[in-house]
Amino acid sequence: MQKSYHIPSNKISNRVKKQLVEAMMYEGLIEYEEVRNGVFHLYGKKRTYCCNGRRSAFDRIRLNEASIFQLLPDEQLKEVTMDELLRECINDESIYKRVFHELSQTIKLCEWNERHLTSPSSRRHSIYEELESEIVEGHPYHPCFKSRTGFTLDDHEAYGPEAKQAFTLKWTAAKRNSVHVSILEDEQKFWKRELGEEMWQELNVQLKRSGATFEEYTFLPIHPWQWQSLYPQLSQLLATGELILLSDKGDHYRATQSVRTLWNQSNPNKAYLKLPMNMVNTSSLRTISSPSICAAPFISEWLEEILQSDPYLSRNAALVMLKEYAGISVECEEGFKLHGQLGVIWRESIRTYMKEDEEAVPFTALMMIEQDGQLFIDHWLAQYGVENWVERLVEVSVVPVWHLLVAHGIAIEAHAQNMILLHRNGWPTRIVLRDFHESIEYTKEFVSISQLVPDFEKIHKKYRNAPADHYYWMSSVEALRELVMDTLFVFHLSELAYLLEEKRGLNEELFWKKIKMAISNHLKKHPGLQGRHQKIQFEIIDIYVESLVTKKLQKEQKEYRHLVKNVFSQID
Repeated sequence: MQKSYHIPSNKISNRVKKQLVEAMMYEGLIEYEEVRNGVFHLYGKKRTYCCNGRRSAFDRIRLNEASIFQLLPDEQLKEVTMDELLRECINDESIYKRVFHELSQTIKLCEWNERHLTSPSSRRHSIYEELESEIVEGHPYHPCFKSRTGFTLDDHEAYGPEAKQAFTLKWTAAKRNSVHVSILEDEQKFWKRELGEEMWQELNVQLKRSGATFEEYTFLPIHPWQWQSLYPQLSQLLATGELILLSDKGDHYRATQSVRTLWNQSNPNKAYLKLPMNMVNTSSLRTISSPSICAAPFISEWLEEILQSDPYLSRNAALVMLKEYAGISVECEEGFKLHGQLGVIWRESIRTYMKEDEEAVPFTALMMIEQDGQLFIDHWLAQYGVENWVERLVEVSVVPVWHLLVAHGIAIEAHAQNMILLHRNGWPTRIVLRDFHESIEYTKEFVSISQLVPDFEKIHKKYRNAPADHYYWMSSVEALRELVMDTLFVFHLSELAYLLEEKRGLNEELFWKKIKMAISNHLKKHPGLQGRHQKIQFEIIDIYVESLVTKKLQKEQKEYRHLVKNVFSQID
C-alpha cells in the first residue's frame, strides 16, 4: 500500500515550499528518485526528504501541497523549513538572504490578501479589467510569485493590483538632451490626444511657470512608487533642471497583474502605460531598458505589417496585437545611474479591438479555480463539451502563434500573462498578444521578409554591432523554438492540461495530441510551410527549457536552461 505523507500546515507557506521543491527537482538542483508510484525521495547534502506527486508533460513535477517532509532514519517524518530547503541549493550567503527575503515577502503579501481582500463569490462574471485585480494567485511555477521587493504592506495596498486602488501619476518634464523620444507621429498631436486638451494646457502652463518650453523639454509620467524609490537621485535631477516636477493630476490608473503596467480607470479605452519599477517579482527586476523602450514602436509597426500582409492572420483579425506605439526613455549622465529606471511605453487598450458581442479574459484566468472548487471555465466546458472547447481554444490561440513562427520566422514570448482570450459566451473567438519590446526573437536566415525587420542599429546605439543572442536576433532557429515552446507549452498550457485532467478527466496526452493535430492540419492547408516547419524540429526528442529558478539561486553563468522530454515526440 502506498504510504502517504500528509500533515496539515500553513496553506500559503506550503504552496511556496511546494513550488520551490518542484523547481529544485525540475531544474536538477537536487537529486531525487521516484521510489514508488507517486512517492519521491530527495537527497540533499545531509538530509533526505520525501514528498508525494506525479510527473506530467515536459517532465514537469506536480507535488501535493503539505506533503514535503524530512525523512528520518526510523521512517519518521519531520517538518522541513524553507531555510533547510534553500540551503540545499544555495551556497552563497548573500544570494541565500536575498532569495529567503523574496520567499518571505511572497508569503507576507499573500497573507495580507487573505486577511484584507473581499473576493467575489465567483470571478466568472467579472469584466476584463477587474479580472486583472481578482486573479490573485500569481505564477503557478515560480516560488517567488509575489516577491515585489521594496513593497511595504502599505505599498502593496496602494499599488498592487489586488486592492483595486486607483492613483494618479507624477507628471514631470524631462530635458530633451537627456531622453530618447520614440514617437512615430507629430509629438504635439500625440500629447494632445493622450493627455486631453485640459491636461495638455495644464502641463504647458506649469512648464512655462518653471521658465521652460516644450521645445526644450518633453513630458514624462513616473509611477508614484518609483518616484518615492528614486527620490534621492531624482532630487539631483530636479536641482540641475534636468527634470521638472509638474503635476500629479490627470487620469487615474490601476495596476494590472504585472504591477508595472497600468490600465486607465478614467477611460479604459485609452492606452495602458508600462512604467519601470525598481522591484523584483518572480525572476526579474522590473525596470525597462532604454533600447527596448526605443524599439517598441518600431517592433509593433513591423508586426502590424506582417499581420496585414498575411491572409491567414488578417482574416477576421484572427490574431490581435496590442501595439506599443510610443515610448520615452531617460538616459541621464552616468553618475545618476538611472538607465532603465525612468521611461514609459504606451500600449493599445484591449477595448480598441473588442467587438460588441465579445468579452475578454486574461489567459491566466483559464487556469484558476473558483470558490466552488471548479475551474473558472467550468460552465463553458459544460456548455460546449470539454473536447470541443479545447479544440477551439487550440485553433484560436496556439495555431496563430505557431504560424507566426513557421511562416514568418518570428517567435513570440506567449506566456499566460502576455495573452488575452476574446470569446462569445465562453466560445473562443480570437487571441490577443501583447508585450513585444523585450519578448520577440528572429534569425536573419529564417525571417521571411527581411526588409520589414526594423533597422535596430539606427534605433539605439546599444544595438550597433551587438552579437547574436543578446537582443532580438538569435543565432539559431532552435532558439526560436525554445522561446515559443517554453512559454506557450511548458510553463503555460501545461497548467491547463494538468487541471483539465485533474478536474474534468480529460487525459493530458489527449490535450497535447489535439495541439499536434491542429498544427498538422494547419500545415496541410498551407503546404508551402512544410519545409520551414521541418527546420523548427517540433518533434525533436529532447528540448531545452529555461531554468527560471536556477537563474535566481546561482551566480551568473552563461546559460540557465535544462533538457526535458518533448511531449510532441512521445505521441502519435
